Amino acid sequence: MLIEIEDRRPRYRLKLLGAFRLAAPDGSQLRFSSKKGIALLGLLATAGNGERWRPWIQEKLWGTRRPAQAQGSLRRELHGLRQVGTEVGVPLIETNRRVARLILENVDVDVRRALRRTTRRQEFLEGMSVVGEEGFEEWLQNVRKTLDDPSGSELAGVGARQSS
Repeated sequence: MLIEIEDRRPRYRLKLLGAFRLAAPDGSQLRFSSKKGIALLGLLATAGNGERWRPWIQEKLWGTRRPAQAQGSLRRELHGLRQVGTEVGVPLIETNRRVARLILENVDVDVRRALRRTTRRQEFLEGMSVVGEEGFEEWLQNVRKTLDDPSGSELAGVGARQSS
């Protein structure tokens, strides 16, 4: 007999369908002023295991910048996301030199649940645009099309062209 034990660990609530919202495990809303930080959470949340390679992220969000600038910008955004976890006491992301990963065990992500539903009424990352970054805009449009697809195809493969 299989017994399911309810996971009672504190979880963030990440809303990417419709207007963006990130709530701490205690339910308080976390303020986010960085558009690219929000986009970065979207990139990580749609990866199969919540993980993306740093160069892939840099290409999507800072593809128009030189590599050193893109690396520095990504480091700053990741630092900000790690700080959220430090302040709240529950880690949100983890990183190493190669990858950034949204800790899915600590986050309830609406778009991941939406894949199992047949009706989706809200737009993914509603109103989001990263001006001048065609890689991100293309990825965003592909995710939106995937979510609108009634077959409920997997998000993880959308624009994932990343190597292991």
